[in-house]
Amino acid sequence: MTGSSSRLPTFVAVGAAALAATLLSVAPAAAAGATGQITSVTPTAGGHLQVVFQANGLAPGETIDPSTVTASIDGQVIQGVVATPIAQSDAPQRRTMLVIDTSGSMGTGVTADGVNRLVAAKSAAKSYLTAAPKDIAIGLISFGDVAITNVDPTTDREQVRRAIDALVAQGNTALYNAVQLATTKLGAAPAARNQLVLSDGEDTVTPTPQGLASAAKAVADAKVGLDAVSLGPTAAVPPALTVLAKAGRGQAVPTNEASTLTQAFTAAGNAQATAVVVDIPVPASVAGTSKNVTVSAQAGNQTVGSTGFYILPPAASTLPPDITQQYGPVPVATPTPGLTAQAWFLPLAVAAVGIGLFGLLAIAFVSSDRENQTSGRVRRRLARYSLSSRTEPATVVATSGALGQSQVARSAIELAGRVVTRRDLESGLGIRLEAAGIPLKPAEWMIIHTGIVIVAGLVFTLLSGFSLIAAVVGLVLGLFGPFIYLSVKEGRRKAAFAAQLPGTLQLLAGSLAAGYSLPQAVDTIVREASDPMSTELNRALVETRLGVPMEDALETVARRMDSVDFAWVVMAIRVQREVGGNLAEVLSSVAATMRERERLRRQVEVLSAEGRLSAVILGALPLLFVTYLVLVRPEYIGVLVTSPLGIMMIVVGAILLVAGAFWLRKVVTVEV
Repeated sequence: MTGSSSRLPTFVAVGAAALAATLLSVAPAAAAGATGQITSVTPTAGGHLQVVFQANGLAPGETIDPSTVTASIDGQVIQGVVATPIAQSDAPQRRTMLVIDTSGSMGTGVTADGVNRLVAAKSAAKSYLTAAPKDIAIGLISFGDVAITNVDPTTDREQVRRAIDALVAQGNTALYNAVQLATTKLGAAPAARNQLVLSDGEDTVTPTPQGLASAAKAVADAKVGLDAVSLGPTAAVPPALTVLAKAGRGQAVPTNEASTLTQAFTAAGNAQATAVVVDIPVPASVAGTSKNVTVSAQAGNQTVGSTGFYILPPAASTLPPDITQQYGPVPVATPTPGLTAQAWFLPLAVAAVGIGLFGLLAIAFVSSDRENQTSGRVRRRLARYSLSSRTEPATVVATSGALGQSQVARSAIELAGRVVTRRDLESGLGIRLEAAGIPLKPAEWMIIHTGIVIVAGLVFTLLSGFSLIAAVVGLVLGLFGPFIYLSVKEGRRKAAFAAQLPGTLQLLAGSLAAGYSLPQAVDTIVREASDPMSTELNRALVETRLGVPMEDALETVARRMDSVDFAWVVMAIRVQREVGGNLAEVLSSVAATMRERERLRRQVEVLSAEGRLSAVILGALPLLFVTYLVLVRPEYIGVLVTSPLGIMMIVVGAILLVAGAFWLRKVVTVEV
C-alpha cells in the first residue's frame, strides 16, 4: 500500500508530461493549415530574382503581410528583400489554364453527396472564376478522347463561363495530352503560369509510363505550376496526378464530394489573390549558380514558406558604363527595312539584269556584224584580182564549240576571244585548260566563268533578301570558284599522269626490246593506256606527223604535265639518239626507280592523310560558316564590316587563316 501510494505521484507526473507533449504537438499542426508556394521565378536586370509567392489555405480575408517577407539562398539570409502585393507591382501578367476532365465517366458518375461529377466540376470551375483576381488571364481546356482548347487565356470571365456551361461528357480520358496542350497554350516566361487540373481517374488514351513521363517533362521544362484535384469514387489521389503536381511544384488534392471540390477551387482562387512579388538581390558569391531559394512570410497568425531549386542570374557588371558600352557585348539589332526591302525593288533589279544581258548580246552582235562587213569589203576589193571574182562560196562552215554553233554563241565567243587576247590570257589559260583535260577554249571558259559570277551573285542576293554583303560574297565565290575547280582538276590529272608513268615506261621498254621504233612504241601505248597518258602521247604523235621531232613533242608533254620524271625520260631519249645505246634497258631501269618512288609517295600520302584532311577542314570551316551567316543572319556579319574593330578582326583572322593553311601545307607536304 505504501509502495503503491509512493508510485502514484510518479504516474501523475508522467501522464501530465505526456498530455503536455500531445498538446504541444497538436498545436503546431492546427496552426499549420496554410502553406506557401513559389509560383514563378524570373531573373531580372541587375542580378536580381523576381519571385511570385502566394499562400494556400488561408482563411477568407487573410493575406500575406509584405513587410514580413524574408528570403534566403542555401540558408544565407538575403538583405534588401522587397515584397509588393501583385496588384500593385509591375509583375508580368499571370495566366491560369483550367484543365477539366469531360470523359464519359464524368457524365455518368456521381459524387459521395449525390451530385453528377461533371455538374460538380462546372460549379467548382465557376467558383474559381469568382474568387480569382481579375488580372489573371484564364483559359479552358477539356479532355475526353482528345484534348480541346475551349478558350485561350483571357480576362473575359463571361466567355469562360459560357465555355464551361457548354461542356459535355463523352469518350475516354486524354489526361497527358491535355496537360501538354495546356503547357503550350500558357506560353513562355516571364508570365506567371499555372494549371488547375481536374480529373476523375488515370489516362486511358495513352496509359503508358512514357506518356506520363513526357507530360511531366513538358511541365517541368516549361517551369509551369500545376495543381491537381482528383474527383474519383474514393478520396484518393491517382499516382499520375501526384507525379504531374510534383513536376509543377504544386499540390494534388483528393476529394469525392461536390462541396469539397468547390472549396478546393475557391481556395485556389483565394490563394492567387494573396500573391506578392518578391525582389531578391542575388549576392555576387552565388550569382550564376543553382541554389535552393527559400521565401517565407507571415500570413494571418501563421508563418508560410516555400523552397525551390533555381538557377540564379549572373552578377551585375561593376565596370563603369562607358567601359561596358565600349568593350562589352554589342547586341545585334533587328535590321530596319531599307531600299532593298521595298516592293518595287525586286522587279526593278530583275529588269536591270535583263537590260544588262541584252546589252551584252547587242554588243556581241554589233561587233560581229562590223567584222563581217569589214572582211566582206576587203574580199570584194580583192576579188577583181583573184580567181574568186566570179564565184562566191555557197556555204560558210561554222566552227563548233562547247557553247554550240548558233550565231549568238559564235558572237559571244568572238567577243570573249578579243578580251582574252587583249589581256594576254590566252596562252596561260589555254595551257591550264589543256593540262586539266577540260575541252574548252580560253574564250569559252571566260564566257562560262562570267556567267557563273553573275549567277552566283544573283543567287546569294535573292537567298539573303537583297543583302549587299551576300551579293559580294556570291560574286567572290563565283570569281574564285572556277579557278579552284580548275586547279583541283589540273592537280588530279597531273597526279594521275605521274602514277601511270612507271607502267608506261615499262611498256615502252618492252615495245622497244621487241623491235619497235620509238613512234611505234608510243603508238602502242596510246592504244593500250588510259587517260591522261594516252591522250597526251596521242597529241605528241599528232605533232610528230605535222613535222615536230619526237623528242620535242614529248618535251612539250613534260612541260604541260609539269612532270620532272618525264622530262628526264625525254633527256634519256635525246642522249640515246645522239650517242646510241640500249634505250630499252635504260627505260627499264628508270621505270623500276620510278615505281619505287611511286610506292614511297603513296605510303607518304597514306601517313599524311589525316593531316591533309585536317588542313582542308580547318581551312574551309571558317569560309563555309561565314557563307552560312551571310545567307541566314547577315546582320551578324554586318557588325563586323561596318565597325573599325570588326574590320580589324576580319583582317587579322584572314592573316591567321592564311598563315595556318600555309603552315599545315608545309607540315603535310613531303618531297619524294
